[in-house]
Amino acid sequence: MGMVHNAVGKFNVNQRTELFYRRFIPSKPSLVLVFIHGAGQHSGQFVDLGRYCLQHNIAFYAFDLRGFGQSTGKRGHVHSFYEYLDDMHKFIGFVREVHPGEPIFLLGHSLGGTIVARYGQEYVSQVQGAIFSSPALRLRFHIPKSLYLVCHFLSFLTPRMSMDLNQWCNLVTRVCRLTDTYTFVENDPLFTCNFSVRWVNQLLANGQQALRKARNFQMATLCLGGTNDPLVDPVAVQEFYDSLQVKDKKFVLFEANHELLQEDSKETVYESIIEWLKCHL
Repeated sequence: MGMVHNAVGKFNVNQRTELFYRRFIPSKPSLVLVFIHGAGQHSGQFVDLGRYCLQHNIAFYAFDLRGFGQSTGKRGHVHSFYEYLDDMHKFIGFVREVHPGEPIFLLGHSLGGTIVARYGQEYVSQVQGAIFSSPALRLRFHIPKSLYLVCHFLSFLTPRMSMDLNQWCNLVTRVCRLTDTYTFVENDPLFTCNFSVRWVNQLLANGQQALRKARNFQMATLCLGGTNDPLVDPVAVQEFYDSLQVKDKKFVLFEANHELLQEDSKETVYESIIEWLKCHL
């Protein structure tokens, strides 16, 4: 493979926002994959994926979203989802400058999947395709309209008010009368557990927007989901996929939970990603 370049760096979106990123770059990459992580996560949790891409001659970039990991910003908060979209657009521009001749693909997991969907719907970009891993388009359990309205109201009244992620899950469990809940147990000091009401409001609203505007998404698409996902509704992922107007699309369901890219069977998912990417060279 020749000389490879593994590094971390910081990308300045503007004078106030700095994004931390990791990259794995082979000497002569065949393509570039830009990865966007899920809620609470950071790029350091996906080093194995970066190394796997490196073995297959694919340049891999993963940045921490604002408010997550080692990037700047209030933890688990955005005033507008468009902040994520604009950050990603500028970061892709930076990657394009480094790799002017290689095709660029996006891979978004959970929250990252919703960001990729909304980005493709709202921005004109020279990106060749997108991969969705358990995109957070709709929660698997029903949330009462009253809870949506309370969240929406508080997002304007006290937008920066934050709650621990497990408290959010416990609240939803009680209100929705669920028998089971999803518990986030993270010893990683870079894992973000607190989220603002404005962030929750923006995530839910943009998941709905992504589904409504699915026809506007015009990239080659690979959708990946887990049949046992306790968080994301696989039916919503199927709805998004079915609504896509592009002919170049594929949907794969795995017998897995939410964290497709981190579970014991992750290499099977990696193989599906690499196979799909190589078919688009």
